[in-house]
Formats: sequence, C-alpha cells, structure tokens
Amino acid sequence: MSKNELSTTRRLTRRQFLELSGGAAAFAALVACQPSTPSTGSPAPSGATGSAAPSTKVGGTAIISLGEPDTLGPTSRALVGAYIMSFIANGMVRLKYPDMTVVADLADTFSASADGKVHTFNLHPGVKWQDGLPFASDDVKFTFEYAAHPNNPNPLSIDLANIVGAKDFKDKKATEITGIKATTDKIEISLIAPSPNFLTSLAVMKILPKHVLANVSPADIAKDPFARKPIYTGPFKVDEWKAGESVTYSAFTDHFRGRPNLDKIVQRIFPDPSTALAELRAGGVQQAFVTADQFAEFQNNPQYQTQQLAGTTGWFLSWDMTNKTLPFGEKTFRQAVSMAIDRKTLVATVFKGLADENYSLASPLSWVYNANIVKNAYDPTKAKQLLDDLGWKAGSDGIRVKGGQRLEYATMVTTTTKDWFLAIQPMLQAVGIGTTKVDVVDFPTWISRLNVGKYESTVNGWGNFAIDPRADLAAHFRSPRVSGDATGYKNDQVDALFAQAATAVSQEEQKRIYDQIQMLAEGDAVYAYLIRPKVLEVNVKTLSLPQAKIQAEIYDGMPKWGQS
Repeated sequence: MSKNELSTTRRLTRRQFLELSGGAAAFAALVACQPSTPSTGSPAPSGATGSAAPSTKVGGTAIISLGEPDTLGPTSRALVGAYIMSFIANGMVRLKYPDMTVVADLADTFSASADGKVHTFNLHPGVKWQDGLPFASDDVKFTFEYAAHPNNPNPLSIDLANIVGAKDFKDKKATEITGIKATTDKIEISLIAPSPNFLTSLAVMKILPKHVLANVSPADIAKDPFARKPIYTGPFKVDEWKAGESVTYSAFTDHFRGRPNLDKIVQRIFPDPSTALAELRAGGVQQAFVTADQFAEFQNNPQYQTQQLAGTTGWFLSWDMTNKTLPFGEKTFRQAVSMAIDRKTLVATVFKGLADENYSLASPLSWVYNANIVKNAYDPTKAKQLLDDLGWKAGSDGIRVKGGQRLEYATMVTTTTKDWFLAIQPMLQAVGIGTTKVDVVDFPTWISRLNVGKYESTVNGWGNFAIDPRADLAAHFRSPRVSGDATGYKNDQVDALFAQAATAVSQEEQKRIYDQIQMLAEGDAVYAYLIRPKVLEVNVKTLSLPQAKIQAEIYDGMPKWGQS
C-alpha cells in the first residue's frame, strides 16, 4: 500500500468502520428515534461561533435525546461521540458541513509549502482550556506525541507515520517528534511526503490538554476520569455523565469564539425508543430525531418545529460477485436490477415521501460527488431486455431460467430493512428475478456475514458525513479493501486512479481523479442504489435551532441554539 493511503480505513476494524461511518448508527437511528491545501485557512464554520439569532435569548437549558457515547476521550469510535466532540472540543482545523471541506478552528489560518511537505498553522491567540488555564502550542505537539506514544496500543495511522520523526518516536529512538515545531502561536509540521489526506486527518483530531494528561499513559486513557469528564477548549464543557441516564454540559463562557447562547444542555439517554418518543410528546425532552411514521404528528403540531435533513445514509442492494452460480458478477445483471427498482414508489409508500432517491455512494452534498455518473434509473422494459441479452429467459411462472437454473436467490435483511425489501421484491419479480428466502438476521449477524462467501444478496447501507468522503469511496471501490470485502469488486483502472489520488495534493486535481473513479466504479453498477431516508428533526417551539442540511450540523451548531 502507498504510504499516503487513507488512514481512516487502515486502522479500524470493519465493525468500527461501520459504526463510525454510520452503518451501525444508521440502524440505531432508524430504530430509535478536502481536503484541500489552501494558501490560508477558511473562516471557522458558523457552528463554531456563538452569535445569537435576532430572536434567540441567551441563557436557559435544552434537554435533548441522544444515544450514549462509548467514551468522551480521544479513543472514541462511535458516531454519537463524534457528534458530542463537535461541541465540547476543538482541533486545529475542522470539517465544514455538509461539503466536508477543511476550515479553520484553533488555527486561524493554515498553509502548505509549494512541495506540500511543510504545513504551517497560525493559532488563535488567547484560547483557554475549560479549567481556565491558557492553551498553548505545546498542547498541540503533546497531542500528536500522545497519539504516537510508545505506550499507545494503537499503531501509527498512515498520516501520523508520515510526519518526520513520528516513527522514531513510536519506536523509542527519539524523545520527541522532530517534524513538529511549536513556537508561541505557531505550529509547523514537516511530512516525509506530501499527503492529500493530512488536513482531513487533522480535522478529526481533537487537541488534548498537556497539563491534565501529561502523567496519564495513553494505554490507560479509556479508564482515566478524563474519559468521562474531560477538559477541552470547546464551547460546552462536561459537568456529569450518569451511565445509562444522562450527560450534562454547561456553557464555557470564555470560549475563544464567544460564549454559547444556552447555559446548559442535558442529554438524556433512552435505551427504549418508545420512551424517548413519549418524553418528546410530554415535554421531558425538547429536541430529538424521529422516524417517518412519527414525523407528521409533530409537523402538524404548532407547539413544535421540524426540519427535514438530507439523508446521512444511502441504501442499496449488494451481492457477492464472487458467486459463480448466479450472475452477480455480470455488470449487465446488476444494471438490470437497478432498472427494475421503482424508487419513486418506494419513497412515496414505504417512506411517506420523507426520503430521496439514491444513485450513488457519495452524498450529493459532498465535494467529492460526481453529478455525471450513470444512474441506471427505473426502466423495467430495458431491465427485461438486458436479462434477455444475458440468456435468462422468462419461464412459465415468470421467473427467468438459463441452462435449467432459475434466476432466484436469498436476500439477507435486518428487522429494519425487511419491509423495504418486501416492497422491492415484487419489482424484481416483475422482470423475472425471484427470491428463495428473505433471510432476517440481527445486526451482529448481518455484520459478520457481510463478506464474500457468506451471503448471496443483501440490503446494505453506508453513512456519509462521519469521515473523509474519499474514504467512503475507497472502502467500497478500492481493492484490496482493508475493512472487509462484501462484494469482491475489482477494477484495475479504479485502483490505479486511487494510487494517483494518493499523491495529488491540490483539491482540483483530487476532484478530477475522484470524478473518474466514480464514473468507472458507478458505471460498473457495483450496487443497485435505493433511497436516502431524510433525517427528521423535531424540537419544541420555545427552543431555537439554526437551519441545517445534515444531522451533524445540528450538533456542530449547538453554540447557536437558544431559547426563543
């Protein structure tokens, strides 16, 4: 592998990757409730400031429904933890939603040398930690050395290993990372080779307080009190975490972007989704996310405000393309399946109009998205013709047959996706594709079987907006796939383009290459895309939230929440 490959996909297990990117979180949510190298950093996103809307009052408490984090320390791997980190911590840079470009955070400006090997960050002056002590450039260097520490059980990520001196520090051959220079209000980081992923990797790294963690081994951080009551530089600080019940936050009035509007946030944790819904109705919770069949109740109630956010997760049918008995490896077959699916009807009936048709792995809101990809939209007449061309002819009962074999197979689903597939099943049957079994399994079983050789077909999903959008594409279309292989897909041209992208520094060049990757991979019809369910936000009318396009923006913009 190239030294500049995406670090996110390299160091996570398949289950962790799905959890972080939204695969597991998408199921839970449905049941429960860049990387450019600019010459100067962009302004901080709106969510990083505390400016009040004209009708928003300063003060008060918001009570929200949100799942329980795994930890509030630097080892968090859950999507809930990422949401919380966005309003309690800061990095040198951050991702701007929804296009996932890199913008300023603790660093007011940032720039790279002409060869892309030296990155300079000018830090915001006068920043304080939530305990009142001053933030310093030494904290930034400490954070990198904490991640690369010999006692840290995790291996170096690709981008961390690319910093000059990081490997020697990890191997105990040096007492510091020599490639990181910290002066009063400036950080300079030298890389072994230019990396298009470096700034994005920084955007998910939250800066840690040296004065708090200097004597805590990285191997012990998950058990340290910091993991449950940390100190960061963010607009809200953690007051108390009651396991299985709640997490309480209070405003950090000395935040460097200005104090947040609210005085306090209470995050209530509900293992039972029905309890969360009942509390939202009764006023015990002021803000939550609901399902499509619950949304109209609140949308039509003048005591509530609602937002329909772009779907975080795209859903699709996938197959084990290594199966030699069935035609899953044939692009023409996969195109035919895609053309058999009436997405408009799915959106109108199964999702009550609260979803968008889906035709791609990348979100249309992401900078990496190519709007010119082949869509294989609904066209049952053409789907039948494609299957005819493959030699699969309709039998007496309508199911196609070739060489005495029927074109029918099992589809693996969960309790969440079962009804979706039952709505799709007659669409497939209408073009001559049968189903031998609707195989309903629990989520852990679904994860364990989502590998070639362990299933035939499944309703699959992938969450965007949690990691680098280039990593979304690499996880599915680059081979070999390092977080598990559900399809067996391989295209040498696509792999060559991923290798090119690994050395392309400018966003313009990156965009051009990733456009080509999508034209080829999506042209291969790896998946039959289905829908993107909208994320449905509800809050009481007395609580004012900024308008957002995606769920992550809701939490990123929490400093702007207020009482109206």
